[in-house]
Amino acid sequence: MTKLQYTIRNIPPMVDQAIRKQTEQTGKSFNQTVVDILSLQTLGTTNPKVDNNFDWLYNKNTLDESFDETIENLSSIDNQLWQ
Repeated sequence: MTKLQYTIRNIPPMVDQAIRKQTEQTGKSFNQTVVDILSLQTLGTTNPKVDNNFDWLYNKNTLDESFDETIENLSSIDNQLWQ
């Protein structure tokens, strides 16, 4: 996942104070506190799950339920073939 960098301007002083207060309370960096706030407000969690299975590319309702299991089995190494 590519990490993006933002520059945000015109932050109201009260918002800055609230973020800095939360930074002090949690002991996290200012940057991590802002990332956590953005994640919580947009995704509902501060620890979003990374989606690596490409389900977002297709309508999940069109994929057979065994698709992910089948793909996972194809990704495993058969030790007998590699001896």
